[in-house]
Amino acid sequence: MSLMGGAGYVIARKASEIGDRAQVSATLVGVPATAAVTSLPKLATTVAAVRLGALQLAVGGNTFDALFLIASDVAYREGSLYHAVLPQNYLWIVSALLMTGILIGGLILRQRRGPGRIGGESMLLLLIYAGSVAVQVLVAG
Repeated sequence: MSLMGGAGYVIARKASEIGDRAQVSATLVGVPATAAVTSLPKLATTVAAVRLGALQLAVGGNTFDALFLIASDVAYREGSLYHAVLPQNYLWIVSALLMTGILIGGLILRQRRGPGRIGGESMLLLLIYAGSVAVQVLVAG
């Protein structure tokens, strides 16, 4: 556990350093880049679970990530983490809410096939995330 915490601290510090050197906002580095780096182990676990047919593990395991916000709120020393959110983070909050809604819709309205042999909701998630990154780059640039 302390190894994971230490790795998270190093990633956060390096992301901040990269943002400073590239002269871009912390949001541009922090959200897409840090999220991708820290999510890769979860991606490997989810893909392995799907290949083994443990679909409940793949879906259910990802819902646990929302609880990390509670731990982050507890660790934040200057009050509520939710009140410290900057306006440049609103894009990512709205994107996450929209993607969550699409995922719920995908669980309710099952689809056998979609574009590119993936579900239509997966395609929508990719488009929303790519669009959010593009908007963030345009706004920051």
